[in-house]
Amino acid sequence: MHVERRMPAIALAALLALAGVMGVVKAVEADVNVRHRLDVETGGGKVLVRVMIENHGQHPIWVPREIAAADFLSGPRFDLRSGEGALAYIGRMVKRAAPGPGDYLEVKPNTTQLNTIDITAAYAFKPGQHAYEIRYAGPFVENLRRLDVAAIQNTPSAPVRFTHIGQPGK
Repeated sequence: MHVERRMPAIALAALLALAGVMGVVKAVEADVNVRHRLDVETGGGKVLVRVMIENHGQHPIWVPREIAAADFLSGPRFDLRSGEGALAYIGRMVKRAAPGPGDYLEVKPNTTQLNTIDITAAYAFKPGQHAYEIRYAGPFVENLRRLDVAAIQNTPSAPVRFTHIGQPGK
């Protein structure tokens, strides 16, 4: 007996399979409630990093205050690389105890926290025009009473590529 396949049946099967895949993707996206995004602006000899922290969840989260609200860094918070490898952090280093509740800023549900940090003097940018890539681990906690290492979650930012013209002697 010969069975003839019809295009509509194949198309229907393909659509159902695609719907199943899309359902899995939506389920995975629903589990990721926090996103960290970076944007870099260069010009005038400066490197400004805009950090966007999005909380799409139903509960507040807490993020490092230094990244979410400060104007400067007190340690190497970003991973910066050129074609030759990692850039050294040369900025201010503040030694202190482990972060406590006051070192975190609340990001309420369904809101976005935006901050811009000038990292020009914090990393060893080379003189002349060079290409760089920056990443951020994206740490956050869901409970300020649990600040141990096991409670810290990360939603890393996507890497961002940019060029910067470094000044000689700086």
